[in-house]
Amino acid sequence: MKEGELGKIYSHGDIIFREGDVGDVMYVIQSGKVKITKKTESGEVPIATIEKGEIFGEMALFDRQPRSATAVASGDARVVSVDKKKLFSTIGRDPTLVFKMLESMSQRIRKLNSELSGLREANTALLHLHVDVDETCNLLLKEAKNIIAADNGSVMLLDDEGKYLTIRAAFGFEAEPKMRLAEGSGVAGDVLRSGREELINNVSMDSRFVPGSVSIHSLLCAPLKERNLTFGVINMSNSSDSLFTLESLKLLHSLAVYGSLAIQHAKNFALLMNRTDEVLRHATMLHS
Repeated sequence: MKEGELGKIYSHGDIIFREGDVGDVMYVIQSGKVKITKKTESGEVPIATIEKGEIFGEMALFDRQPRSATAVASGDARVVSVDKKKLFSTIGRDPTLVFKMLESMSQRIRKLNSELSGLREANTALLHLHVDVDETCNLLLKEAKNIIAADNGSVMLLDDEGKYLTIRAAFGFEAEPKMRLAEGSGVAGDVLRSGREELINNVSMDSRFVPGSVSIHSLLCAPLKERNLTFGVINMSNSSDSLFTLESLKLLHSLAVYGSLAIQHAKNFALLMNRTDEVLRHATMLHS
């Protein structure tokens, strides 16, 4: 890394700052691109790629908290670091910097609001009582597809004996015959056992992944559960080279929470209807 006339020049792959580092400066990209990533259990997950004129790391000037992500040069990039003292001095000479900061924050807030708005609408629809479990699973998957870009998706629930995960709803390149997984088998089976969501952007590097008839490159998987009991999973996957982000995982997790409630409502209603039918049959037999 060399000193630049207006900033520092970072070569491709150079770390500008790491997640967890103490931060006391913000950065402005003068040329090139910077990739923002975040650590997960499955490795580094790309969050965004930002370009010339954009600002990043600005929250360090206000909260003095450790960095929440890692910034890496994507190709050669010239980046200026700005501390609080330099910021006020720069604002005095160029007040447009304030508007750039506000614009940057505003765009992020707008994006988050848009995602949350769509998620709230999905949650409202899911919490309506559906008496059919498969119908509810299809609705859950439809809403997941609306908010997360993916080539394939499925909802898998434990069978009546609680031994195998079976597909109850799916879209995309659906595998034939439909896959069944035992608890602990495959990524979905492991999520069923652990109750924790997973993001894997290269399944070939994960020993848990069980290949099927459909080629899969990246995968999201979130548990469906009631209290401490996990009874299913929702999967989103890409056959292409497209990658999922940490935001995608957060959205799927939130949707799975509401989807779990909706599926449990449907299962409980179906159970109630079955019990009611049994009572009516017995009553009819006694009356006869």
